[in-house]
Amino acid sequence: MIIDARTYTIAAGKMNYFLDTYESNGLPLQYKHGFDLAGYFTVETGPLNQVVHYWKWDNAAHRQECRRALYNDEDWMDYRKTNSEGVFVKQFNRLLVATDIVEPFSFMGNDSNLGFVDERTYTLNYAQVPSYVEITKKMAMPIINRAGWKLIGYFSSVTGTINDVVHLWYWDSQAQREELQVKATIDPEWKTYQAANGHRIQKQESRYLVPTKFSPIK
Repeated sequence: MIIDARTYTIAAGKMNYFLDTYESNGLPLQYKHGFDLAGYFTVETGPLNQVVHYWKWDNAAHRQECRRALYNDEDWMDYRKTNSEGVFVKQFNRLLVATDIVEPFSFMGNDSNLGFVDERTYTLNYAQVPSYVEITKKMAMPIINRAGWKLIGYFSSVTGTINDVVHLWYWDSQAQREELQVKATIDPEWKTYQAANGHRIQKQESRYLVPTKFSPIK
């Protein structure tokens, strides 16, 4: 499986229009041509006026085949014209592969009305992704599981910034995240884990993603 993680920056004041037309016109056409949506979100923290969507593909060839079929669909061409007048500001994507820390998207949220996803991107030193992931699996995950965190997926980058790991954590509310974050970090084994892995990290980024009404992850 590969994951196509896409971020679209939408013009100010156009978000509701974009989401409405996409839900009613764009998304059904993508489903028609074999697209498999994992999650579709708006951004609460970080750069605003963005949508983030995660797509599941068997492999790169499967992605290419379905995208070719979509772009040969006249209805898709007509839909794209609805966004041609100042709707998109910028588009970005990165391809990701799952690690063995968790089966990706086996957990899809609790449908909480305050729920959100904390998408975290850690850029690591050159060639350190395998070691970082292995130590995370052995040392961090037992702590995190005891604390009650819910992991949706844990990936490494194929395109975009190389040497990234990207992880998606689901929270029922901001209050739950604050409570359980502390529960993990005060665990006596947390400092041991940080000492084993912290030196591999160059940069850390986080943004909170709020599921749209049509997102499979809720």
